[in-house]
Amino acid sequence: MKPAHRWDNVRLKQVHLMARVSAYISSVFGQSPFSPLQSHAQLCVNASRQLEALLTHSYAGDVQGMESVYEEITRIEHAADDLKHEIRANLPRGFFMPVARGDLLDLLSRQDEMANLARDISGLMVGRKMQYPETIRESMQALVTASIQSTELVQDIVGELDELIEAGFRGAQARRVINMVTEVERVEHQTDELVVGIRAQMMTMEHELPPVQVMFQYRALDMLAGLADAAERVAHRIQLMLA
Repeated sequence: MKPAHRWDNVRLKQVHLMARVSAYISSVFGQSPFSPLQSHAQLCVNASRQLEALLTHSYAGDVQGMESVYEEITRIEHAADDLKHEIRANLPRGFFMPVARGDLLDLLSRQDEMANLARDISGLMVGRKMQYPETIRESMQALVTASIQSTELVQDIVGELDELIEAGFRGAQARRVINMVTEVERVEHQTDELVVGIRAQMMTMEHELPPVQVMFQYRALDMLAGLADAAERVAHRIQLMLA
């Protein structure tokens, strides 16, 4: 009887330990271990969405409006950084995560690039008081819209992680995510084509524009396309997790 009693005590301690671990994970991550990652993705998207307002103020030559947008993007980017550090500090170690801890940390870093780029783009445009020629503004608007769309698509994919885990990275849910990744790739390719077209338009006007300003305008174009590149890297990281 005594050995059985000791075994029951061991089992009881194990149950209590697992209950404490589950309570700890729930207190940090809520019902979903991916909820902080999804909140971080939302911040990254919020930062990128501000680029539309930045472009509008730029067209109007409203430097004060551009500065206000830059400050808002910086505020959001700092919030994303704070959440990133919190996730890194509190992400559980050991055998209690449904995916490898390193995979989630890598995904978090790639996700964070989107907020960083939004801040860098706005900082460059504000610092140079940048205005693009009127003849390319329609194409610029299309580029910004596509770049933002790529981050929104990635947020949708990150939002699917809970269901993806429940499905064991297989079946209809996995196929759905793969299709979403393909859509991110399509939008990223669209941004590349838009940049090529805008560059061709600008080349015909270079002799009319200040040379240094043109150089920074090209740089901002590359960074806007880079936002879609960053989104694609997040999507591909999740695709690797599927594999």
